[in-house]
Parts: sequence; C-alpha cells; structure tokens
Amino acid sequence: MAELSLPYVCLPLSAEIPERTRRIDTALSAGVRESQAKPAAETMALAINALMDQFLSQLLRDLYAAYPTHKNYKTALNIIDDIQEKVLHYLQWLTRFLSNERMAVVVKNYLEMMRHLSASRPEQAYLAVGLAPELAARGRKTINALRSGESTDVAAGIEVLIDIIDAVLVDFVYEPKRLMRFNLVVNKGLDGAIYMIKGLAFRQLRTLGEMIPPEHVSVFLDHLEHHFFDLHPVQ
Repeated sequence: MAELSLPYVCLPLSAEIPERTRRIDTALSAGVRESQAKPAAETMALAINALMDQFLSQLLRDLYAAYPTHKNYKTALNIIDDIQEKVLHYLQWLTRFLSNERMAVVVKNYLEMMRHLSASRPEQAYLAVGLAPELAARGRKTINALRSGESTDVAAGIEVLIDIIDAVLVDFVYEPKRLMRFNLVVNKGLDGAIYMIKGLAFRQLRTLGEMIPPEHVSVFLDHLEHHFFDLHPVQ
C-alpha cells in the first residue's frame, strides 16, 4: 500500500466496515461462485452512511449541542436522515448489477482507502483520501481567515467542505463506478442517483452556511479541521 502523504482528508470508521470489506475480498480472491452482491451493498451502505454522518450529521449535532435554542440545526438533521434513506434505496437497486467479477476489480481499491493512521490509536481504521495541494491551500487560507475574524464569509468555508467531500467522492464513488464498466442504462441510472443525492446534500450544506451566525463559526471550523489534515498527520 502506497504511503499517504499530506494533505489528506480522513474519517474514522467502525471496525465492522474494514472487516466486512476484507471478508468480501477474501471470498472474491478465492473465486467463490456465491454472489457477494448483498454483503457488498450492505457494506457500501455502512460506509456511505459513515461519510454522511461524519461530514454532515456530526456537524449538525455539534452545532445543536452548542446552541440548542437554534432549532434549525435539529430540523436539518431530519433532512439528512431522509437523504440517507434515498442512498439505501439506490443501493438496493444497484445490488442486481453487482457481479462478483465487477466487485473483484474495485474491492481492493476500497481496502487501499482504509488505513490505520494513528500511532496513538493503532486499532482505529480511517477512510483516507489525498487532497490536491490547491484545495488544501484554499482550505487553510479560508479556515485561518474565519478563525481570526478577518473574514465572516461562512459560505466560503462551506464551499471548502463541499469541495473536500467531492474529492472523497472521486475515489469512493466515481472511480469504482468507472472500473465496474456498467452498461449505458445502468450508468445513466447511477449518474442520476449520484447527481440527485449530491444535490440534496450540498444544497443542505449551503443552506446551513446561510443559517450559521458568526458566533457559531468556531464549531464549524473545529468540525472541518477534525477531518482535514494539511499541517500534520493524524496523531
């Protein structure tokens, strides 16, 4: 496995996700005839929900915990729950197209993204993706400006978070979809589902950017820096 260098984004995973992924990889490498589509779709659902929970739901929970009188944060959490239900619906639809041959091509890619990065917590697995230096530089500049009060443009910080999520989706969604070489009909259906779910999630984030007052910005920045590593690796 190639070494992951800064800058990168990473999210902690439950032990269940890499364990399930390794079991699927072992079965596929052994050439089992039994379809691995159902366990693969279930594992993918766990991973996608982990992404949404870490990037979106946890941010809203942190904001609501710090400022419980702002009910909009709690309302937004319900919207994220609805988006997660749509993800499950489309994954169930996708299951019928996940042949063992297709999955064998991509399962090792997913294992490459699951890394043990913390020296102090060696048992903790992370989903980790490298970031373009240009995005990392813009992210750091935006975080510093908002922290210092030089800027109050929360929307700029939200756009950094959206671009980071997009970078994760390239490795986590788009590249595996390309490698599995679905036919035109399935590709079109997948593209539509991805476009819709991304649109809903990013629209909710942009709406959130409009409702975060300046005095709440530190909670958002703490959340962003919890996943964004450009100055030092995970400790």
